[in-house]
Amino acid sequence: MLTISKPLSAGQAQSYHAEEFGNARENYYTEADQIRGEWHGRLAEQWGLRGEVREEHFQRLSEGQYPITGEQLIRHQAAREYMNRYGEKVSAMEHRAGWDATFSAPKSVSLTALVGRDDRVREAHRESVGVALDELERYVQARIGGNLPAETTGKWIVSGIDVQRNFAALAYLPATETNELIQ
Repeated sequence: MLTISKPLSAGQAQSYHAEEFGNARENYYTEADQIRGEWHGRLAEQWGLRGEVREEHFQRLSEGQYPITGEQLIRHQAAREYMNRYGEKVSAMEHRAGWDATFSAPKSVSLTALVGRDDRVREAHRESVGVALDELERYVQARIGGNLPAETTGKWIVSGIDVQRNFAALAYLPATETNELIQ
């Protein structure tokens, strides 16, 4: 199952990353006390983002900067309120840094993978998430400046982490999930 969050601001994305991925020993997003975040997507590849997600690159990207050099790529929009043409108060959010997408395997798959310790099932989940991301990427759209209509770019940057819940902490609730931050 795929669940996608509402848009995350830069601050929300950075807090989420720091809280969920920053402390391997106290977090269930771990494998052998290591966080295994990896880049995915054609834009990530184009920009030289391969392999493990580095904190500084993630921070820059969530701020709308080129992750390698820090060059500002997008104009920031501050959160604000205004009245629409119907006289309703509208709250516009600040810069959208991304969306959290969670790919959850069915409980039977999680039990087989984690309780049954079947690495083939875990690997099949990882591969299926990769295929899903590749298929979804074809439909990616972006606004390229101002109030212009969205264009289909077919490129994105995704920082993802494979989740295998820690049995010591959550033996009653095994779950196989992959969290991806789409930027």
